[in-house]
Amino acid sequence: MKTKNFLYIFAMLFVVAFVACDKDESDVIIDDPDPDEIVTISDETTELFGPMRGTLKAGRTYTVTGDLVIPEGEEIVAEAGVTLIFEMPDDGIGYEITNHGAFISLGTEQNPNLLSVPESYRTLDNVFAGLWGGIQCSDKADAVVLKWTRMEYVGGEGGPGTPRAGRIRYGLWTLSDQTEVVIEDSWFYGSKDDFFRPVGGKLHIVRNTFELMGEDGGDIINVKGGTVGNIAYNVVIGAATNAFKPSDDGESTIQSNIGIFNNTVINSGHRRAGLNRGSNINFENGARGFAYNNILVNNKNGIRVLDDADIANISYDYSLYYADNQQFLDQIPPEDSASEIQPNDILGDNPGDNDPMFVNYDVTQFTLEEYLAGENQPVHMNRMTNNGTTYDLRLAAGSPAIGAGTTDITLVPVEWNFLSGNRGPSAVTPSADLGAYPTAGGGNRHN
Repeated sequence: MKTKNFLYIFAMLFVVAFVACDKDESDVIIDDPDPDEIVTISDETTELFGPMRGTLKAGRTYTVTGDLVIPEGEEIVAEAGVTLIFEMPDDGIGYEITNHGAFISLGTEQNPNLLSVPESYRTLDNVFAGLWGGIQCSDKADAVVLKWTRMEYVGGEGGPGTPRAGRIRYGLWTLSDQTEVVIEDSWFYGSKDDFFRPVGGKLHIVRNTFELMGEDGGDIINVKGGTVGNIAYNVVIGAATNAFKPSDDGESTIQSNIGIFNNTVINSGHRRAGLNRGSNINFENGARGFAYNNILVNNKNGIRVLDDADIANISYDYSLYYADNQQFLDQIPPEDSASEIQPNDILGDNPGDNDPMFVNYDVTQFTLEEYLAGENQPVHMNRMTNNGTTYDLRLAAGSPAIGAGTTDITLVPVEWNFLSGNRGPSAVTPSADLGAYPTAGGGNRHN
């Protein structure tokens, strides 16, 4: 089976040339497979590898036995309750979904989808091991949709004949400003580096939970040039560097423009070395956008807007900052940032001021030494559970975050040409309650 998959991959001649956007980004020129090589998924299909198209049936489990390839103009749709198990290869280079078309995962709250590795590999020791390669999109890709979908243990080096051959892969990678990405109500656990690096694309990233992203570097969403969209009602706990980093790096004629609102970001930035790197939200290098109504707790520093960002077209306010030690408080805003404390920000003069009063999460439970411990950080600093109990980041009565935000926000406009109906983005509006869990509902739906 592995030999058959090896021949499939090399027959396709994926990477003919690379034109670097920077040292990590590439445009991929693709030689499409002959239509006769594309396998249509049937009721008898149990293993996935090579060029395929079709529907993964509700409630079924499939084993990915080699790089799964979606050719240009084709799609794979996962119905509710689908599980994909990525087999562990002998050479240690995990398999990936290489997407030149559309990958659509339509889990539901009652029947979520799972993209993972065999159960015996789902350990804390493997959380940054990059056991499978995530979803790697070429510049021909139409779309990626992840609804009520859990992805875990992603990253690792790309194999020969794949878009990131010989380089660390991101959980999700896009290369075109026309690729449409909708990620809603999903869970992401364990990534070697960035979880999502959009080198262009149309984004709608709403009501998701991100845990343990980046071993000693990497962002949750590391935006490059040509990317537009909105990021709202997400929970981030334990990002290595930034939660969200809009940048306009690259050669696209479309300026990156990202709206970031009503997110809760906790304990992030501490695994990235250096004093300044590691903001919860970081605008740089020509990007524009806004950041409102976010709860930012015990992160390495505050919102960071660098001098080379499109400062005239960046707005930010209505953040609740909590820091339980002076070192974090002194970096709100960061010393190398052009950002300033805004009139409606909630920031105290002393460590421990303005506890957001989560229903079940003690913001004082970790010491400065534990934050700075790198790979020796307590694991429950960076994930949503502790000793079998799931944290509850809803706001308790009396929280200073209740009613402290603004609903006077105009979302970044996005023109959706490919995705619609149950594949398209759901409506999202800001809440006057800060963070991902407004008291009236309509926010994050996990826990």
